[in-house]
Amino acid sequence: MPEASAPLALVRMAGFLALAAAAFTVGVRMLRLWRQTGQLPELMLGSHILILIAGYALEFGGLLGQGALGEGGAWALRAAGNLCYAICILAYLLFNLRVFRPQSRVAALVTVVCAVSLAVGYAGELLTGRFELLPQRFALPWFWIAYAPRLVTMGWAAAEGLGHWGRMRRRARLGIESPLLAHRFLLWGLAAASELAIYFVAGAALLSATPTAFLVGLPALVISALGVAGAATIYLAFLPPPFYRRWVQSGSQA
Repeated sequence: MPEASAPLALVRMAGFLALAAAAFTVGVRMLRLWRQTGQLPELMLGSHILILIAGYALEFGGLLGQGALGEGGAWALRAAGNLCYAICILAYLLFNLRVFRPQSRVAALVTVVCAVSLAVGYAGELLTGRFELLPQRFALPWFWIAYAPRLVTMGWAAAEGLGHWGRMRRRARLGIESPLLAHRFLLWGLAAASELAIYFVAGAALLSATPTAFLVGLPALVISALGVAGAATIYLAFLPPPFYRRWVQSGSQA
């Protein structure tokens, strides 16, 4: 894996830690809310966030710790990390379906197709590769079969969040909808758009001759910036401080 400059490594680490801290806080809060309400959306959203963090930790542990863990131990961590990615995307798919399109047959079909794609892609990688950041892995179809649902899921979430925000903002101006709730959909749509953009940047790097390119150079800076933006929007959507609430309320009355 190529070495990054010290400042770049610090920026990348800051982006990851900011995203992880905010996401972990929100994920725990959502699971606590699920325990109170027993509703599926809270469970799916909280699970997505926490399992995604676990996936990053496991995969990068397997990539960086091969010398200490041995080939078998490092492979097991990488395989577990990629399984976490599949599970967390499935959780988000169920969240999208339940919250935004519970009666839609098309949305249900999209969810099923993406779930099958996640399973097929992961199984293909499990049988044919070692989950390493090497060109030969990305020359095979299995990684991309499992990667495509990430783009579909986050694109769906971004479109729904921003679409709901547009409709609810008009209702909020008429005084028949909560401006805070409308703004939450804006923030959630932006958070999903940030994650979608990360997948596009990382995917473009993985298609290059050096798949680890997304860990260094300009792609690392872009991904870190998007991670920080996603962390900020997630935090403000679910844990808005009092001054931010006042700002949203005052803006709706202007």
